[in-house]
Amino acid sequence: MYEWIGIAGSVLIIIAFSTKNEKSIRILDGLGAVLFIVYGILIKAWATVFLNSLLILVHLHRFIEMRKKNNMPL
Repeated sequence: MYEWIGIAGSVLIIIAFSTKNEKSIRILDGLGAVLFIVYGILIKAWATVFLNSLLILVHLHRFIEMRKKNNMPL
């Protein structure tokens, strides 16, 4: 049953990398990372939780920089 969460995360990440819009990439990849965090917690894969937690922080940082650069509200 937990595998479906990991598969959904993988699908989101694949879709993210098939888009050209940076905003879409960051949002979809971030959502995929959230699913991988949930999956990692459920199967007690702490390296997966750690990696994807850091990825979310990177995406948030880049997303905020992108919004500031373009003078767009969050």
